[in-house]
Amino acid sequence: MRSIEWKIFLNIIKSDKSGLFKLNETFEDNEQLKLLAEDFFKNFTNHFKQTHGFDDFTFNGTLQYPEEECRYHGVIEIISKYYLPSIIIVGIIGNILSCIVFLTTHLKMRSSSYYLAALACADLGFLIALLMVWLSGTLNLPTFDVNGFCQLIVYLSSVCAFLSVWLIVAFTVERFIAVQYPLHRPHMCTVARAKAIVGYLTIFAMVAHSYVFVTSGIVEMNDGLQFCEMMMAHQNTMRIINIVDTFLSLVIPLVLIVSMNIMIGVNLFRFSQRFKRHDGGNICSHGSDITLKTLPPVSSSC
Repeated sequence: MRSIEWKIFLNIIKSDKSGLFKLNETFEDNEQLKLLAEDFFKNFTNHFKQTHGFDDFTFNGTLQYPEEECRYHGVIEIISKYYLPSIIIVGIIGNILSCIVFLTTHLKMRSSSYYLAALACADLGFLIALLMVWLSGTLNLPTFDVNGFCQLIVYLSSVCAFLSVWLIVAFTVERFIAVQYPLHRPHMCTVARAKAIVGYLTIFAMVAHSYVFVTSGIVEMNDGLQFCEMMMAHQNTMRIINIVDTFLSLVIPLVLIVSMNIMIGVNLFRFSQRFKRHDGGNICSHGSDITLKTLPPVSSSC
């Protein structure tokens, strides 16, 4: 069931603390909705019994969950209300501090610091978008399901998620150059080049995800409720975009990061083996020198 259908369904039913689900009073006069909900309850009850084996999962005009299922529902609600915003706030503070450290201390002289600072900014933007969605869903504030905010937040989260992945790729490339071609690193991994790469990636991400302003928007239900959803008129287009986005944001970066890290690990292992052999040879030579120097001089006798 699509998320939009779930929202309609959740508006039809209501629940109390005992886990008892029944029709909302505002829909009890609508016979068609009542029959629809009752049919759904019956089918869902049979499916739940077959998949989970709960015999006490019954339907008698209402739908009652087992006691252990109610506890799971309470745990999920606690995570959504308290754990998620705590992680968001800690992440926002941590990313702000990371940006300050990488851009205002002596670390700003290193090219890798600009990739890490840009990564912190991208993660910060994604967390802010997630916070806006949480405020809308939990506190019912007009921060997401409003025309304008809807497109902007979806756009911000998409751009930041894309940048986060490809900034990690760029940082991994720099590490690979430093390990594989250490002599070329001083003129290849410069601060100016790092700034240019971050700028090019940002411009590409902002242009590539501009379709969000067309494909997403506010969907209004018959009861007047509004939700930020994908516009159904662009469903086929979004299916193609999602496939392309999967390759650009998941498959290709994953292959690049894994392959370069494997090569970095192999090179470091070879270097450590050479260092051990070289260091061992130096120890032997130093030991022989010490032995020779500590021998008492041979005096010539007449």
